[in-house]
Amino acid sequence: MTETETDFRRVSFDVPGGQMAGLAFGAEKPTPDIVFMHATGFNARTYRTLLAPLGEKFYVVALDARGHGRTTLPARTFGYTSWRRHRDDLIAVLEHFSSPVTLAGHSMGATVSLLTAGQRTDLVAGLALLEPVILPTAAYAMSNLPLGPLIQRYTMGMAKGAAKRRAEFADRASAVEGFTGRGVFKTFPREVIEDYVADGLSEDGAGGFKLACHPEFEAATYCAQRHDPWSALRRVTDPLVLLRAERGSTITEANMHRIAAIKPDARVATVEGAGHMLPMERPDRARAAIESALLLARAGRKYHDTLVQ
Repeated sequence: MTETETDFRRVSFDVPGGQMAGLAFGAEKPTPDIVFMHATGFNARTYRTLLAPLGEKFYVVALDARGHGRTTLPARTFGYTSWRRHRDDLIAVLEHFSSPVTLAGHSMGATVSLLTAGQRTDLVAGLALLEPVILPTAAYAMSNLPLGPLIQRYTMGMAKGAAKRRAEFADRASAVEGFTGRGVFKTFPREVIEDYVADGLSEDGAGGFKLACHPEFEAATYCAQRHDPWSALRRVTDPLVLLRAERGSTITEANMHRIAAIKPDARVATVEGAGHMLPMERPDRARAAIESALLLARAGRKYHDTLVQ
């Protein structure tokens, strides 16, 4: 199903349990050049101004993850302890295509892309990871403790903040005004906030609007860390480009060095002055990273599996 709107087309993909919605940029082909995944709480349209220029040269598909945007897959919090759920959804979409794609993503979307490449190297040709969430090994060990994710919902600052997020709005215009200059949106251009609101709010059936990503689901997502990006990284054989923010990064400097040791041929860099919302603050650097990963993939570069710790 395709619907044309401004500089993108709406698309959807049948996957087990429902449909994943998304946006497509550029001339349509049997297989996209790039598939992009968004961060927790956001949606594909939030990244329109980042991705639309890439659509002038490549066919780009950006997806709404389960529980976000216009995707209709069930978003249950019971038993939600890992981003493997999102990995499997992405794999189901990639199986629609006839050849491997370059995966790109921001924050959770970057980690999901990495988990996907580690699980199904046959579906992926290259990776562009923008501020992926790759925690120290000890943090994952804590998440795997009995009731770990449940306990974190009440102790993790980001999860507690998400659970208290305002979920209802009179209209989209008031939502845009309410978000502008505040919280995580503080560094966002207004156009990006408007794009977020366009697909980040849905009608509530009573004349108003509600967040498409329910605060309870967003909170659970932050705590669903029972996955292993380090093992996925070791299994990846595709060209890898990774950008880390200088301020408030989800990758410590020590972990950045560890990533470079595991994949010495990867292109890793810290973007000076940028925060975790790097794609919104430095879209030029983000686009360059995505295009670099694609061009390296087209050149046929592959890495060897490594067991470097």
